[in-house]
Amino acid sequence: MSTKMGFWRWALASVAILIATGPAGARVIDPTGVSTTDPAAITVFPRIKVDLNTCIGGTCSLTPDVSCTGNSDCAGGCDTGTGFCNLVPTVACTADADCPGAAVDTIVQLTNTSEFLTKVVCNYVNTNGHCSNSPTTICTDENFRTVCPRGGLCVPGWVENDFHLTLTKRQPISWSVNTGVSGLPLNDRPGQGNPPQFNSGSIPPVSEVPFTGELICVEEDVTTELPSDRNDFKGEATIVTAERANIDAGKYNAIGIKAIEGRQMEPFTVLNIGGPDAEYGVFNDTVDPPRFAGCPNVITLDHFFDGANVFTHDFDVEGEVHSVLTLVPCENNFLLQAPANINITVQFLVFNEFEQRFSTSTKVNCYKEVRLSDIDTGPGPEGDAFSIFSVGVQGTVTGMTRLRSVPGPNVDGYDGRTILPLLTEYWDAGICAAAPATGGGALQPIASTLLCSDDDECPPGSECSNPHFQSTEANVQFQGSRIQGDRMTLVP
Repeated sequence: MSTKMGFWRWALASVAILIATGPAGARVIDPTGVSTTDPAAITVFPRIKVDLNTCIGGTCSLTPDVSCTGNSDCAGGCDTGTGFCNLVPTVACTADADCPGAAVDTIVQLTNTSEFLTKVVCNYVNTNGHCSNSPTTICTDENFRTVCPRGGLCVPGWVENDFHLTLTKRQPISWSVNTGVSGLPLNDRPGQGNPPQFNSGSIPPVSEVPFTGELICVEEDVTTELPSDRNDFKGEATIVTAERANIDAGKYNAIGIKAIEGRQMEPFTVLNIGGPDAEYGVFNDTVDPPRFAGCPNVITLDHFFDGANVFTHDFDVEGEVHSVLTLVPCENNFLLQAPANINITVQFLVFNEFEQRFSTSTKVNCYKEVRLSDIDTGPGPEGDAFSIFSVGVQGTVTGMTRLRSVPGPNVDGYDGRTILPLLTEYWDAGICAAAPATGGGALQPIASTLLCSDDDECPPGSECSNPHFQSTEANVQFQGSRIQGDRMTLVP
């Protein structure tokens, strides 16, 4: 009886809502001026990664395939089905310099979706930290105590390196940020048209390796090289890990910021995103008074809580999930090579499946790439069990988090201090296998295909074979606008 009563109450409430919020009374979601699906004039790639091929235990972590005909041809045995050596390092080394190639690289894809010749100015933003007492040593908040000379601190970086790129109609182009492109198509043989179709210049590699940062491309007019009010470009990036023990590729759509037709104003090196003098964004007539919307006011993430044990319905595959959040400011000053607001407070509201609410906050300077569980605890996995992003604390596998950056005090100008996000999930991808008998021998898979990233996640008598993660990008939603806008200053 109670089930039937509950159903009818739900049905009557639904009818009442439909009557009250028909087409005339439906609430319109406050729009934002960014998109990950539509062509735009500003294209933001929040996460660009390059890492070296490293020397581990006397062998390179990244090794080309080695052909073989028998086990004597390989240190780890020959796979006669493929004709290549088993996936084990086979190149000897004494230092990282002995190992060729990049273990982690980013492939950028940029497409001109229009029927016209177009041009962009792109900016690599190097956010590597460097030791305060050793400026050439790259460091992070997690490792500076071991890589920097004693007493050194890790100083965050923010250095821009720009280049120009011309694309013909409907032309896509892709490149490795580790190697760049020295000769572009139609560089020495201009095509037809007025102006003629051509590509000029080259695409440089990133300034240093390892590299962590972002890439921002702004559409320009072909003849004047001033910012264009057209929306012609879409972008994607694929972060590829090519270590023999960890093959992975994670792809995401770039964040596009749309230009408003006819709104471009002087000085042309200063781009107004939203705000009273908006040149980029979208007109928002759902608020009173109507205004131009720029970068998002609120960001919503649907995610697994860190350490969540996810499995298939038949329990044949089981493993843990952890997530990394990347945040970049919408406002940048490439002329001074510094963000306009170097301290942005970001507030988090975290909801679990019981609709219980938790909150925390963090600071974003130039760039922030952080594990979810490190937002409210110290860096590293030691404090994961006490984080509000931990599955053990929340008691549910998944949840929703709403992010909102705190705007500045200047409500009439460009002090929005908004942020753009990217959420990356890392799934266990090693396989639990029976431990070898004393004296060595190959690991044998156990009956159930348990995934793992270390030996602690495997049953007694087994260990994690080929421990690593596989990555994927999670859903991110943008919502709303604020009175203040953001500004992006380009190099003239």
